[in-house]
Amino acid sequence: MDKPTVDEVLEGLSAAREPETEEPNRYTAVMVTSRRARQINSYYHSLGEGGGLDAFAPPPVANFTKNYLSISMAEAARGEISYKLRTNR
Repeated sequence: MDKPTVDEVLEGLSAAREPETEEPNRYTAVMVTSRRARQINSYYHSLGEGGGLDAFAPPPVANFTKNYLSISMAEAARGEISYKLRTNR
């Protein structure tokens, strides 16, 4: 996988992060993009079942891939995914 690169994903996540959140690292990128890929997967599966579509935002179609992880990584690289990490305190 060459597009988007890990550096592009990290830059996009850094631009979209909340001010009190620390800079994203590779582990953060994996957690955020995989969670978004699961949301996209659930969205497309609910289309076939006629389920409620309000729970997840549909992906903006900028590329024509069916790989949900590629879609979520492209969204993250564009800075379209915001996130907030929970702390265990």
